[in-house]
Amino acid sequence: MLDILRFDQQPGIAHRLVSASLATSLLCLAACQISPEQPSSAPQASPVPSRAAIAEETVRYQILSDLSDVRFLVFRAGPFAKLGHNHVVQAKNIRGEIRLSSDIRQSSLFIEIPVRDFHIDAEEARLDEGAEFFPQPDDEAIAGTARNMFGERVLDAAQYPTMEIASVALNGPAWGMDVTVRIKFHGVEREIVVPTVVDRNGQKLLVTALFSINQSDFGIVPMSVLGGAIQVANTVRVRMRIVAGRVDALPQ
Repeated sequence: MLDILRFDQQPGIAHRLVSASLATSLLCLAACQISPEQPSSAPQASPVPSRAAIAEETVRYQILSDLSDVRFLVFRAGPFAKLGHNHVVQAKNIRGEIRLSSDIRQSSLFIEIPVRDFHIDAEEARLDEGAEFFPQPDDEAIAGTARNMFGERVLDAAQYPTMEIASVALNGPAWGMDVTVRIKFHGVEREIVVPTVVDRNGQKLLVTALFSINQSDFGIVPMSVLGGAIQVANTVRVRMRIVAGRVDALPQ
């Protein structure tokens, strides 16, 4: 709203005998007595925190490998799919960190998974995943799956020893963020949006997520035998449970 200029009223002439020149001077003086415009009382904008201030409010959490669990659920396909098995592939020796900022959009996640440490078809893990993963394959079948998976035709673990997952952008509330992640796997990088649930419990963070990736997006040709009668499905379901401990609270 515009301020209104207030003008003082013209003073009266004190006496009829005042000279014309004095009266004229008084009139001129009165006309110049305009009260100054008052400064606007608009609210001041809150200062924007600097990058340095945000950095000081960021807390580092280190991924605790022995408490974390990343699983790749691989499914059979093809006309004779029932002759094959679904597989649970577990990541082991997971490394990385989470940086949690007071401005949640400035937070970040980085996970590194050694491909050679993938563990295939542990009985307990298959039981966890339910009826789709019954019955348990025998040791010979598991060993054959491992040879095929780590070999040049599939993961080529010798040439591509790690899988990396790094956050690019975070949106939504702190307890349930949609995290855009860049996955680097088998020499290829892809970005996807992963819905997450975040639980802060004392000095620990728990991040859980369930999402899918396509092997072909990373230059991997799914295995098939008997002319495609038994295949490995292109889509792999990823179940992630990451536990991280606050760095300044971890035992030294």
